[in-house]
Amino acid sequence: MKKFIFILITFQIFLSSEILKGQSAPINDYISSLALKDYDSIIIVKEKINNNITIDLFKGQIYFEPTTMKYERNEGVVKPLFDEKSWEKMKYKYENVYIKDRWIKGNYWSVDDFNRKKIIFIDRDKFPDRGKYELFNFKGDFKVFSFSNPIYYKHNKYATFSIVSTTTNNKYIDDIYIVVMLKKNGKWVVIEKVGDGIY
Repeated sequence: MKKFIFILITFQIFLSSEILKGQSAPINDYISSLALKDYDSIIIVKEKINNNITIDLFKGQIYFEPTTMKYERNEGVVKPLFDEKSWEKMKYKYENVYIKDRWIKGNYWSVDDFNRKKIIFIDRDKFPDRGKYELFNFKGDFKVFSFSNPIYYKHNKYATFSIVSTTTNNKYIDDIYIVVMLKKNGKWVVIEKVGDGIY
């Protein structure tokens, strides 16, 4: 009986780990596409980026254009991939209505979310600000990433998420963009990249 319980618990742990990796598959495929060396460690900010950032960047900015006297859309995912009705469904399903912070405290990435094992996790607050002198004791230049949870779009045909990408030398962690991915031959591949339009 004890052996059966042990096997059952082990199976449940394995299954939950595989489910987590399945949910993170677009991010794992994105990291794999970067052609990083297997022995290279990367740094991931523990706190997840708020889904609201992804949703807003996906839509782009709506503004009133006085010359045409119409509301126009700037940036965002290009049409026809973007359509208002599908975006509204995505927003309804994934928006964090009560959380407005860019990085969500208490919602953390863990090693179980990733296929890659050479990961160093760091708190967002502990990542150095390049405007200040801070000692950052990493030997070498590490790639640093921050991600939101993947959001699925148009009946799960597409996946999108927010990314911040920098290095320990650069130390700049404010430029954010989203990628839109489509599954091809069993792997998620980037088909579009959209920045936040702030220069």
